[in-house]
Amino acid sequence: MYKKFYGFKERPFEIAPDPAFVYLSEVHQEALAHLQYAIQEGKGFSVITGEAGTGKTTLVRKLLSNIDGNSVRTCYIFNPIMDSTDFLNYLCNDLGIESNGIKSRGQSLTSLHNYLLQCFTKKEKVFLIIDEAQSLDKNLLQEVRLLTNLETAKYKLLNVILLGQPELNQTLSEPQFRPLKQRITIRYHLRPLTLKETREYITYRLKRAGSRDLKIFDNSAIKEIYRYSKGIPRLINIVGDNALLTGFSQEQNRIGRNIIQSVIRDLEIKENSSWSQKSKLFLPTVIISLLLFLVSCCLLYLLLPDLFNKILGTLSYG
Repeated sequence: MYKKFYGFKERPFEIAPDPAFVYLSEVHQEALAHLQYAIQEGKGFSVITGEAGTGKTTLVRKLLSNIDGNSVRTCYIFNPIMDSTDFLNYLCNDLGIESNGIKSRGQSLTSLHNYLLQCFTKKEKVFLIIDEAQSLDKNLLQEVRLLTNLETAKYKLLNVILLGQPELNQTLSEPQFRPLKQRITIRYHLRPLTLKETREYITYRLKRAGSRDLKIFDNSAIKEIYRYSKGIPRLINIVGDNALLTGFSQEQNRIGRNIIQSVIRDLEIKENSSWSQKSKLFLPTVIISLLLFLVSCCLLYLLLPDLFNKILGTLSYG
């Protein structure tokens, strides 16, 4: 809608991960280097964490676009909310293991083991990459750990990369996951962008979108974006996209602080409105529950007064 007005070939602040628009800050370069090292050396277990919106999914898509498909096989799971059988079936199907319909857990494990051995003989590495790993059911996380027991005398047949929010670290710190935690050979935490990196990020995306004018957002606008987003790329994209739309509607070639503040107010109103709607849905449930409780107490008092007084006395004594 605003592409022609600002001279873009593409929209610069799309929310969907696009490897062509990846801005590699210092911390993202380090995280990508860790992942590339894990792939190159066949490290058994790697964990990358970061707050929501810091670029974990974009990073893994960048990694996958650079992988040599002739020497590395990958299964990428972007939604790990499934049971053990579905998980194994998905893993086998995504790796291209031939299947005659839905398999039992035992059949899937046998097929997977045979496939991994074939890859090993052909000197191919196999990686299971799980995004949003903080959502993994704990039993399924144990299943993932057990899969890494598939090995030869010297090499792991299946390598695992987990990407998730900081809650993943809390899960891995639980006593039941001590054996898994001990197997983690590569670990890295993605921090948000600094103010300097936020400015570079915005400039980079404007340039990738085909803009000749890289100063569309003035310094005050960038500082305001950083204040709101706290350096999280997803929030930068949301504010940036809405700011360009607002600037277009007002025929403003420059995006200043006032436009950013207006966009942020609108976004916060939407968030508050969302919570208000949830509260409106929740409030009747609370009221009905209280009424049912009061009615139950009245009936108990009328029909069984001795029991009511006994319960009341017990509660008062307690």
